[in-house]
Amino acid sequence: MKVYYQNIEFWDLLSLPLYFILLYLILVSIAKAVLLEDRKFINVYFLALLLFYLFIGLVDFKVRLIPYFPDTNLFTKILETGVTPSNQSIGVKIGYKFLAIPIYWLSLKSIFNYFLFNVFFFQIGIIFLAGAFNRTYEIKDQLVQRFYLILALLMPSVIVYSFTPLRESYFVLALGLFFYGLTGKNRVNIFLILGVILAGILRIQLLLYFFIVYVLLLISKLSLSRKTLITIVIVSVPILFLGLNFLSTAILNIPISPKSLALFRNIQRMNYFESGVSYPEVFWENWFDLIVDFPGLFLQFLLAPFPVIIFIPFWTKLAYFADGIYLLVILTICLGSVKYIKGHGLWLMYILLYVGMSSFFEFHLLGAVRHRLPATLLILGLAAKGLSYYFTSYKWIFRF
Repeated sequence: MKVYYQNIEFWDLLSLPLYFILLYLILVSIAKAVLLEDRKFINVYFLALLLFYLFIGLVDFKVRLIPYFPDTNLFTKILETGVTPSNQSIGVKIGYKFLAIPIYWLSLKSIFNYFLFNVFFFQIGIIFLAGAFNRTYEIKDQLVQRFYLILALLMPSVIVYSFTPLRESYFVLALGLFFYGLTGKNRVNIFLILGVILAGILRIQLLLYFFIVYVLLLISKLSLSRKTLITIVIVSVPILFLGLNFLSTAILNIPISPKSLALFRNIQRMNYFESGVSYPEVFWENWFDLIVDFPGLFLQFLLAPFPVIIFIPFWTKLAYFADGIYLLVILTICLGSVKYIKGHGLWLMYILLYVGMSSFFEFHLLGAVRHRLPATLLILGLAAKGLSYYFTSYKWIFRF
């Protein structure tokens, strides 16, 4: 039995329905405030979603449906004791400690209730991402929104990490808040600030990504000719690089250079070498070496757990395999819908940027699946838009 299921008491099952009802009402209220008007669907969808997750959790308790991840013992111990080992990252020592532990106490120290909160935070993040996509492209079609929510419901990694005491639900919440704030009328607002704060205390690397996304949005809003825009981009690249290098050095203690990136990646790789699923060493002496490797690294991260430059029997890891297959289906939908999503270049840039930045740092096959989760959620927006065009003549099926 998994370590966090060992202390289950009868009181856990008695309190679960109360938390279920409370979180359902809050979730529906937030969805109605953020998403397009779709009252009946939202009411039914989130009730069905929570019942589905409740069923998954109860099945996992009996037959171990969800994988047991290596870091789970550490995070379970932190939850139960409130003590964070001194050798952990800031994201664990500060972010996880001051977010997860209060939620665990609020859950009456019931792991079932805690996982329900995990589902809750995941879904709030997804709601805000859907709302951000709607606002970015002024979407009024309920079908796009419905497809997005349904695709997110079926996403294997969201299901899996809803039932592990890790940090993924908080990352998705931070991502959703940031992007929703990014699309607000005011360039600085409470959602943007909360997203940045959450990212800063959970996974500080996200701040670099948020910074670039914010700059990209500002540039895209400039009403300039293509020639002027290209000139600004060319001139701003060195300035942007210096700014990013400063932030990377100050925040991560990693200057942006081929040698330093290679050293960071290879050292991390050695720490997990015995797992048998670490990516090979990289040897980057100059920018040309890094550029040559980049396409392989990009695909390696995007398509994990399917190996690109190494061979690992990925099908033995069923949950990861399912998530890889799911992503291939989503990418196929996007490729088949290219003519319908031509005007979504900015959103595509957000996706490519996240995958590109993450691929430089990722050294672990299974870690890539977990860390790719935000990118997959961003891709769902494009897939949902494509599906809405394909099913336009069948809208009556979804009408209720």
